[in-house]
Amino acid sequence: MKSKILSTMCMGLLAVTPMVSGMEMSGENHVHPKSTVVSENTVHATGTIKAIAENHESVRIFHNPIPELRWSSMLMPFDVMDHELTHPLSVGDRVEFEFIQKDGKNIIVRMKKQ
Repeated sequence: MKSKILSTMCMGLLAVTPMVSGMEMSGENHVHPKSTVVSENTVHATGTIKAIAENHESVRIFHNPIPELRWSSMLMPFDVMDHELTHPLSVGDRVEFEFIQKDGKNIIVRMKKQ
């Protein structure tokens, strides 16, 4: 009896998991789950700089939707591979940027003012 109940519960979870993983999230301050998968694919995006760290090693950007990652527009932090990328920029600037996802972090590798 226990085996049948456990089997039924597992089948139910397997049926629901694909539906939950495909749900789109929205919200200004959404934080994406950290990924353990290393992806060296560059992702292209645009957005507005909302904050630049004093050490210029990270920024907060309100980015436009990123369809390839199924991300809606939201405010989120990004690390910056080279802090020189942020020096010509100011809070409020609209930017085009490229980033990679590595070790659970989103790291900007290229950024320029629009």
